[in-house]
Amino acid sequence: MKSNFQIPYRFKKIFYHRDARNDELTRRVQEYFPHLPAEAVYREEDFLQMIQKIPLTEGKRYLWLTRYKGDFIKYCPGATQTAQTYRCCNYLVINEATNCPIECSYCFLQGYVTNPAMTIYTNYERIQEELRRLSASNPGRILRVGTGELTDSLALDPILRISEKLAATAADLPNILLEMKTKTNHVDHLLEMPYRRLVISWSVNPEWIVRHVEHKAAGLKQRLEAMKKTCDAGFLIGLHFDPIIYYRHWKEGYAELIGHLREAVSPDRIVWISLGSFRTPPALKENIRLRFPRTPILAGEQIKGRDGKMRYIKPMRAQMYRFIYQRLIEAFGKVYIYFCMESRDLWEAVLGQSPSHSGTVDYSFARSLYHKFPELGFPQPDVELYQRDIVIQQAHRVHVLWRSPETAPIEGRLLKQRMSF
Repeated sequence: MKSNFQIPYRFKKIFYHRDARNDELTRRVQEYFPHLPAEAVYREEDFLQMIQKIPLTEGKRYLWLTRYKGDFIKYCPGATQTAQTYRCCNYLVINEATNCPIECSYCFLQGYVTNPAMTIYTNYERIQEELRRLSASNPGRILRVGTGELTDSLALDPILRISEKLAATAADLPNILLEMKTKTNHVDHLLEMPYRRLVISWSVNPEWIVRHVEHKAAGLKQRLEAMKKTCDAGFLIGLHFDPIIYYRHWKEGYAELIGHLREAVSPDRIVWISLGSFRTPPALKENIRLRFPRTPILAGEQIKGRDGKMRYIKPMRAQMYRFIYQRLIEAFGKVYIYFCMESRDLWEAVLGQSPSHSGTVDYSFARSLYHKFPELGFPQPDVELYQRDIVIQQAHRVHVLWRSPETAPIEGRLLKQRMSF
């Protein structure tokens, strides 16, 4: 299994739960790191008690291989408490791992994880089964599902090959579109696989932010080269301007970034571009100051938003969004651009849309995918379907991932009359 590719992260030790000792991913990790000591864990609570005493930066150097006991597929957590305030898009996430070897100073995981080890869940077959159940539970509805919510999708994927396993499953499902999100250039192993109904997305920021804020991530030039490789190989491309960060020369930085992106990526392969400003729970700011005392990201006036997170003041967000949006349109033409967790009035002011709720945004995604990429074979979107709950039939229960608002059917009919593509 060992290849010429070298993971750029340095680990100290492998821990694996006794139940995961014979799992494929455990074997892959141990074969790739034969020099690392490996220890079986018989009592998980003892291991967690020990590892939680280690600071986050040091804890990331330990690999913890275990089986996940809960549901892998969840509704995007960013939308859970904000749907009434900020517009979301009904995105679904797969938590295939927890923690990340990359050290972005703005990362929310600093205030989220209690186990600092790089945790890999070895029972990926459960994810494949959940994808099948999700597809069957929502016939006719295009579902966007992504890894990389609590980690970087491709940081360790050249070893684990989870992306290929999930892409193989999704290839047989008529309504599932998978997304892998990354700040790396780890794409060569993807070029070898036959599956192309897959979105490879990059979080992008100007070179200055990459150098000063996104520690241990691939440089901007490396990411651009990886984008071109995957674009030329026929993959779908996503771009996430999130978080957009204020700094002294932000206009020049983002304008230059968009110019570089246009050279690397064809507009015909871009499925979506997201915009989202830097936002953080108030308590996380102190964590950031402690771990990255010289970080520049805390510049810029912030206030507490209606979701309890600290955000740039609305006039500043609007100014940055308008500037970036206009240059994206100039560079890429008609591409699908949306906000991540932003207020309805800014949707209207910047994008000229006023989505009433998450189902409305979800439907507009589906329409864009259906018309721009007919070769994907997705079902033609029916607006009524996108006003219904998103559910997944588990073994002994039906789990509701998204609950549709009571007024959704009326709003959906009005939307159908208004929307044209």
